[in-house]
Amino acid sequence: MPDTAISLDFAGGKYRFWLPMPQVVAIERGPVAHKHEGYPRSIFAMYDQIAAGLGMADSGAVYVGGATALVGDIRNIILQGLIGGNNGLVDGEEMPVGPQTAGELVAEYVFPARPLTEAMHVAWSILHAAIHGIDLKKKAAADETESPLNP
Repeated sequence: MPDTAISLDFAGGKYRFWLPMPQVVAIERGPVAHKHEGYPRSIFAMYDQIAAGLGMADSGAVYVGGATALVGDIRNIILQGLIGGNNGLVDGEEMPVGPQTAGELVAEYVFPARPLTEAMHVAWSILHAAIHGIDLKKKAAADETESPLNP
């Protein structure tokens, strides 16, 4: 049975990102800065818009052009995924991630503080897990072999 949460190396630790329904609704309604015509917008449309400009190379995620995703949506997906996941592992210690902590992490580790391509990949990964699910057997095997990156 697939899981719709994903653990990613982010902000010097490993964080769980998950989009339960309240977070999906918050994403589809849009961030406060984007309250204009065109919202609500489907997470499926956002997923496609991010994927259109994202590619992978040996060095990691790269922008290949053609994306129509909004930066505010990318930031909001990461914010809502952190809130929904409500858990991080930093320096070997678990920590809860409520709305305030999630907002601080996004402000410190997402564009404009870090390259936008990094944020695109994180946001796409969160939506990919929500839409397609993550195979729990493959996820467990990957967790056993991965070592956290500290960007």
